[in-house]
Formats: sequence, C-alpha cells, structure tokens
Amino acid sequence: VLIDTTPLPDHIPKVDEIGCTSGPLMSASFFIGARCKAYNDDYMMCKEEAHGRGEFECMREGRKVTRCAASV
Repeated sequence: VLIDTTPLPDHIPKVDEIGCTSGPLMSASFFIGARCKAYNDDYMMCKEEAHGRGEFECMREGRKVTRCAASV
C-alpha cells in the first residue's frame, strides 16, 4: 500500500476521514443524504464541470461532503 505524505494545499479544508466500514455508512446513508444534499450536489456539479479532472479540483467540495457526513 502506498501512502502519499505530501501535505495538501492550505486552501483545501482539513477534515478527518469517517473511519468506519460500509455497514454503518449504508445504514446511515438515508440520513446522510438528506442532511448533506446541498454539499453533495455541489461536489457532483464540480466533478461534472471538471471533465475528468475533478478528483483534485473538487477536493474542497469533497471535504465538505465528508465533514457533513461525519456530523451525522
């Protein structure tokens, strides 16, 4: 397993990973989806507009989705 230890740029929000398996995430997905819809929509729109380059360009939006999901 390769782990990239390069720090992210400062403009990308810092957020811890959720740290749970797919079971709890699947059981909470309805609530996560309802509460985080706006963040998720922003992320998906960013990825669509990035034309295949969205993994890095949309990291800020992706981090917001992760932070919202962790708050549920």
